[in-house]
Amino acid sequence: MTRIRTPALWLAVAVLTALAAAPVVSPQPKPSVRIGYLPADSFSALFILADRYLPAAGVAVEMVRLAGGPEVVSQVATGQLQLGGSGMGAAGFNAVASGLPLEWVAPLHLAYMEDYFVVRTATWGKDIKRIGDLRGKPVALNVRGAAVEWMLEQILKKEGLGLRDVQIKIIPFPDMVPALESGAIEAAILTEPFPTLAEERGIAQRPLARQAGVRATPMTGVVWNKDWATKNPDLAHNVMVAYVKAVRDLALDNGWKQERNIDLMVKYTGAKADVIRRARAHVLDPNLEMDPAVLESMQRLSGEYGFLKYKDLLPPTRLFNFAYRDRAISELGKK
Repeated sequence: MTRIRTPALWLAVAVLTALAAAPVVSPQPKPSVRIGYLPADSFSALFILADRYLPAAGVAVEMVRLAGGPEVVSQVATGQLQLGGSGMGAAGFNAVASGLPLEWVAPLHLAYMEDYFVVRTATWGKDIKRIGDLRGKPVALNVRGAAVEWMLEQILKKEGLGLRDVQIKIIPFPDMVPALESGAIEAAILTEPFPTLAEERGIAQRPLARQAGVRATPMTGVVWNKDWATKNPDLAHNVMVAYVKAVRDLALDNGWKQERNIDLMVKYTGAKADVIRRARAHVLDPNLEMDPAVLESMQRLSGEYGFLKYKDLLPPTRLFNFAYRDRAISELGKK
């Protein structure tokens, strides 16, 4: 019995044959970035970037927790990370000066020195009545050659002292509160939430009042791999746009105390939400502005103590590349 194939049947057969012969097209993988961070709430803009805005922009994220800023700088420079956060200081300055493919592209958080400087409650107003009385006394930093050291120098200069006039003790932030309680140190440069915890327990206090009109100090910044940004200009731009959005979630509308942001701080730092709520908020400008003149002063101090591997100070335009920031702000509009 002969079967008659209709034109419609012939068409269906042709389509199926063509589909069978067509090469299989795999879906394009999402662009991805690896971000280095430290478990501190001062890195909150990176937490919001990673959890809120990069996924919304179709970018996959891997967050890499590291022990310190120098590790972040090293892994960004070698391409193990695309970007990350690190404290302003000699490690990052040396990396730029040596020509490694790394650049600072935006501030991560700023702070007022009056919020960081603490003294023992047991001796302040008694044996130690003023900053000048710290001469010869033990004072703690968590690291040398960084913004915290510059901050302490500025405080000591108020009464004619310098870093060489006190005993510098290198102690991790969490261990400074017990050291203050025991009397092992008399003062410290201490980041939140530890000053708040020390105040609530009556161990330490912040004796300096914030002066009107003083600009916050750049403490940490965002660094990324320059080769990666050059090879992936669209992705780098999208990351910066997402970062500006993340920063504005903190900088506007009391963002440091909004619950949705505190939830991410808890997720990445392990700190308790009620402690974060009570702590003094860090500082960020919604347009990522910062005082570049401070960078020269920080370099000069690091050079004086032998932490720099170069002699001529780098201008801010060499240390920071604000072109990506400026483009993102132009696209989103100033706030």
